Amino acid sequence: MGLIDKFKRPSDLAVSLDSTEETTAPTLDELEAQVQTGLESFATAGRALAAIKSRKLYRPGFTSWESYLVERWRFTGDYATKLITAAAVADELVSAGLPQPLRESHARELKKIPTEHRGELWQAAIADAGGIDNVTAEQIASKGAKHRKPKARHKKPKAVTLRGKGWVIVVSRKTADLDILAILDEATDQLEAKAAAAKAA
Repeated sequence: MGLIDKFKRPSDLAVSLDSTEETTAPTLDELEAQVQTGLESFATAGRALAAIKSRKLYRPGFTSWESYLVERWRFTGDYATKLITAAAVADELVSAGLPQPLRESHARELKKIPTEHRGELWQAAIADAGGIDNVTAEQIASKGAKHRKPKARHKKPKAVTLRGKGWVIVVSRKTADLDILAILDEATDQLEAKAAAAKAA
């Protein structure tokens, strides 16, 4: 029986070949232990989850990443992504010589800040709070507001008002791409249909 016969899918073969090259990399059990103990430390958990996902170590026992997360850890893919992203932000700050955020919510707020301002804002938040233990996510969000790009606001299209002697027609639109003449033609057709129905009654 050949190597290929042992696997059901081509991706199983790829995972198997990758795992033979990574003999020094942590095993699934070691990484899961990091997730378990790291649930108190979001960065440890996020790093371990990132490694499990990238190396597809969940594959032998689970059909998908999402099913692994739900059945093994009882959390969603969205939460796992938040942990992985927060761990990346923490690693970025540590590599810049700054202390690691203590909470995932801190890293989540810092992620919203452009990279070039992240370290400076984190230092300012720690200084203002009188120490890393006192920093709050709300404080980071407040300090970071000036660095975030404002969200594009879509203006509601202005209503078109037509006036005549003794009458006013106001046409309001939900989107700007509606053709006013086509709207008026449709309104005229509706009025003619109502008038014809009234005559017939």
